[in-house]
Amino acid sequence: MHRYPQVITIGNKNLWLIPLILIIIATLISAGCTQPLPPGQPDTVRLPNPPPASVSADLQRMSGNVIQGTGIPGMQIGIEAPPWRWNSAAGNASPLTGEPAEPGMHFLIASVSKTFTSVAILKLAEEGKLSIEDPISRWLPADLVAKIPNGDRITIRQLLDHTSGIADYDENAIILAEYQDPDTPVPYQAGIMQGLNASPLYPPGTNYTYSNVNYILLTLIVDKAAGVPYEDYATRAIFVPLGMNDTFFQQTNHIPGPHMQATMPGPDGTAMDFTDLYVQFDRGAGDIVSTTADLNRFHRALREGKILSRASLAAMEKPTAQSGRAGYGLGYATEFIAPANLTVQGHTGGYPGSFTFWYYVPEKDTYVTFNLNSAGRSMENLGVVRTTILTGVRNGTWA
Repeated sequence: MHRYPQVITIGNKNLWLIPLILIIIATLISAGCTQPLPPGQPDTVRLPNPPPASVSADLQRMSGNVIQGTGIPGMQIGIEAPPWRWNSAAGNASPLTGEPAEPGMHFLIASVSKTFTSVAILKLAEEGKLSIEDPISRWLPADLVAKIPNGDRITIRQLLDHTSGIADYDENAIILAEYQDPDTPVPYQAGIMQGLNASPLYPPGTNYTYSNVNYILLTLIVDKAAGVPYEDYATRAIFVPLGMNDTFFQQTNHIPGPHMQATMPGPDGTAMDFTDLYVQFDRGAGDIVSTTADLNRFHRALREGKILSRASLAAMEKPTAQSGRAGYGLGYATEFIAPANLTVQGHTGGYPGSFTFWYYVPEKDTYVTFNLNSAGRSMENLGVVRTTILTGVRNGTWA
């Protein structure tokens, strides 16, 4: 999660690049366990403490107005304030079919996945199976370590906080390849090698560069330390104990059940669909599908010490000096959102047509998660929506 300049940045993605990808492409070329509610109705009937009717109406009005004003097709949103919990949706799940967005629909959470990877590593550390100060050479295969510049010096901590000096993969090229051939996944190993071939960026621990490759390498460490694949460990140690029944790793090129369709406007203004691509290339860095309710449940459990110790959470929260205003710690960030005059903690995730904001607001003891299935007419709209929602959280008014 980074500060948002005039062109908003999500995770590691400079989103002004995405329209460029679309132009190039155009040129070159788990079902939910509950019944959906009627379109646009808040998901309050299943929640123990719904907001007052007037607050719920204001929240729904705000959600509809902000996406209508920005041209964003649809949104999933969940807010957990101390006295109440609210999950809802607005607009369309698909601008291609006109299917309405329903509360509880699944979506790709993109880089919010990194916090789960960080939690998995820290749980293994609490179990005594590794230390985040271990050199990665202790855990990764020798032939892979030999290909990593400074592989004998980089620590697990430096993968977690993006100070390893390992470069990122070329995500634009990977997404373009999968868009052109959606039935052929790009393996995560290809992304690793792209990053390693562009490394080192600097000596370990001396600077900060957000790199998905760091988190792919972390999954290989979990594989070894846990003795089971990362996906199995995270499911058993995080998803199942927390009752995250609508969260899973996306290992095919189709999201099962009702879900938000990830689209972006093409050069001619028509929607281009990025939903049914493989995301295996983003193992541990952006390959989870979830819902707003599940993500808020995970965030609350994390902050209340139900999944990690308070000491581990404090380590996650502590930003490195190298990350500067990004405020990045161990798969978790603290950021001041100037337009909303509010400090948030959490992570964001960006994938073409799926933009997820996953926040805790300390000042209000409130959890906020929302997903947008496009940026609408401009990438700046992502910041507009975020400011609108967080200003409502700060003021406690939603009309």
